[in-house]
Amino acid sequence: MSTKDPIYRRFNLLGLTLCLVAFVYAISSLQDPITHISSPLISISKLLVLTSAVLFFIALAHNPRTFGQRIYGVINFTLSAAGLALTSYHLWKHSADSQSPPAYCEQPIELLLGRQQHIDAKLTELMNAAVQCPVESANLIGLGAAEQCLLLFVSLFVISWKILIRRKKNEGLFL
Repeated sequence: MSTKDPIYRRFNLLGLTLCLVAFVYAISSLQDPITHISSPLISISKLLVLTSAVLFFIALAHNPRTFGQRIYGVINFTLSAAGLALTSYHLWKHSADSQSPPAYCEQPIELLLGRQQHIDAKLTELMNAAVQCPVESANLIGLGAAEQCLLLFVSLFVISWKILIRRKKNEGLFL
């Protein structure tokens, strides 16, 4: 099931490469080198990026026609929009608020989620921690970790959007 237009494969390869590079960078640079603990925002970002990488890989290997590519594109578009919204809200919250972080921000994510019994309570606790806990400042070209996450999700958003709006060119003499 391959298409004659290889642009979908190029977009999927670009998305997969971007996700893998971002995931390796997050593991190597954005977590504490001694304890290997990262902030909740970075943990959620790694989860979203890893999920997007798996979907880009499946779309690259499967290489369906336009309708199948759009299904993969919609899922990746939703994941990148969620990451974009979470990171934007995190940046907005910390730019407007200069309060001290809650006490649970210093705990590992496993300990934080181990207290809750139901999955909805765990997700609520994780989202609250991702928004309320500050991110350690890892600078890459003058950008902190939260700004890097925002830039990554904007890039994934654009790649997914390009997959969604891509139209196959008509093949004809005058078209």
